Amino acid sequence: MKNKLFKHKPKRTTFLKMFAKAMIFPVVFTLIFSFVLYYATERVACEQVQSQQDALNSTILESAIASEDKNDKMGGTLNSLRMKICLGTYYNALNISEFFAYRFHLPETGVTSQNDKKGRAVTAIMDKDGNVVISNAAKMFCVVQFDQTPEHKKWLYCDPEEIDIPAFQQLIKEHLDSKYSVHTAYSYDITSAYVDLKEHKMIPHVIQVKNLYYKDKYNEYFDEAEERGTEEVVIDVDSSYLEDYELMEFAADKYDTSGETLYPRCSFENIWGDEKEKVAEAVNSHFRKNMSGHTYESDYDLVINESITHSSIIINGEKYTLFSDYKVNVWTDFSKKWYGIFVTLFFLLLTFITFLICWRKNVKNKAQYAFEDYQRALTNNLAHDLKTPLAVIGGYAENLMEMRKDCGDEKELKYLSSIMSNVSYTDDMIAKTLKLSETEQIKKLNRKKVDIKTLAERSAEKYRTVLEERSIDLKTEGGAEITADEDTLMTAVENLISNAVKYTRDGGSIRITADKKHFTVVNDIAENVDTKDLLMPFVKGDKARSDKSSSGLGLAIASAAAEQNGFKLRVSCKDKKFTSVIDF
Repeated sequence: MKNKLFKHKPKRTTFLKMFAKAMIFPVVFTLIFSFVLYYATERVACEQVQSQQDALNSTILESAIASEDKNDKMGGTLNSLRMKICLGTYYNALNISEFFAYRFHLPETGVTSQNDKKGRAVTAIMDKDGNVVISNAAKMFCVVQFDQTPEHKKWLYCDPEEIDIPAFQQLIKEHLDSKYSVHTAYSYDITSAYVDLKEHKMIPHVIQVKNLYYKDKYNEYFDEAEERGTEEVVIDVDSSYLEDYELMEFAADKYDTSGETLYPRCSFENIWGDEKEKVAEAVNSHFRKNMSGHTYESDYDLVINESITHSSIIINGEKYTLFSDYKVNVWTDFSKKWYGIFVTLFFLLLTFITFLICWRKNVKNKAQYAFEDYQRALTNNLAHDLKTPLAVIGGYAENLMEMRKDCGDEKELKYLSSIMSNVSYTDDMIAKTLKLSETEQIKKLNRKKVDIKTLAERSAEKYRTVLEERSIDLKTEGGAEITADEDTLMTAVENLISNAVKYTRDGGSIRITADKKHFTVVNDIAENVDTKDLLMPFVKGDKARSDKSSSGLGLAIASAAAEQNGFKLRVSCKDKKFTSVIDF
């Protein structure tokens, strides 16, 4: 019961101080989380891109083997592969919508080569001499439909590397530039074109180009685009390009409001592929003849961000090399934004949890502080109320002793002496209890430089006579100046020295040492004592439990005085030497 009432009380704190100190954990864990997330972001993105690269390569290899074009829809295996390569060569990693199973209206593009100039996704089919036969360099594709029969559809393409027409080159450039804009996009409707149905080629002649504006086209759906006008682009074609071509007029599919389906019509018009410069850079830098398998390069420390593959592919009985080079730039504006969002949310979550824990602890602390204040007030009131009757009892006993010293019997005098001794002991305990309470309640300290050795010598000087009578050798060594409140520090030092003098065996020694980190008192005692609870009020060493000269408050007062200065008192006993140390 005593331990519960008088157990060591931690220094009081406020909610703000406790919360500020506890915030180190959210900060540290957020830093750890940010490093882990940084690495995980790079690793997941690069692994997803390499997986997408391998999947496209597998599709192309399977298409080359199983390609069948009964109705000449694609124009043969090479044209079919050309379309697949241009439409399929890109990467899109860290798709937030996919992560949440498309349950929320979130962007469906993540880290992607389609809007990042630093990223690269290149696929090419190379001949045995190392020349590019097919690549994903940008081309315009369309589907021509001559009637309602699906089998009569034909895929056509126009390759800007095969025709040098400035107007068409400009159209390709503007489209590629729009990929890197979050606001601009184009929609195309070919209304007339020069067509070579045998080779599945076309050269657009008249195109309706619709200018679309988005607030953020990678975070919105198509129907949220704002139309900013339609321009009719007429591409004049030199006759040198038109051998085997015929001019064909198409019904407008996107802009015909009559509701009647007219043929022939051209649909699915768009530009797919990437800059030819990126393709040339990848081929020149990484293509190696007679190489097969994967090779890797990286700009990052812990993950591989560039995957290069060489695979043999048989097309129409001839051997080619399927080459691909995917280089992912993980830290786009998109990934930086979501990385910041996740780190911020994690920090806010930990902060909120820390706030709740501190708030709960603060509520408990307030209740504990209120109980301690009540307990202290009760103790002080009891102590003050007991002083008066004790003084009266002591006075009566002293008067009786004076009156009966000549005529009283020995037993009577012994009882009177015992009463006076117990009154004196109880009065001393009350005084020390009030001193302990006073020490614990000190709020304003006058901190200054204090010579700890001088305090020790001044305190020890009070016991010089007792030390000589009991043949106790006391020595003070070292010395240092520390910043503290002199009065409370003197209380701590004086109680430690008083305790040492009181319990040092006759003929023993007391050693006091001081430096900038510790103040230590070591004294010889008759036998070892248990120091576990000695810093609690009213706890005494084993042999001192019935000793009326001890109140069991000296070390508790010293500990409270040390804590007021932000120091800590610890005690130990070994080999019949009792050690008290104040850690500064």
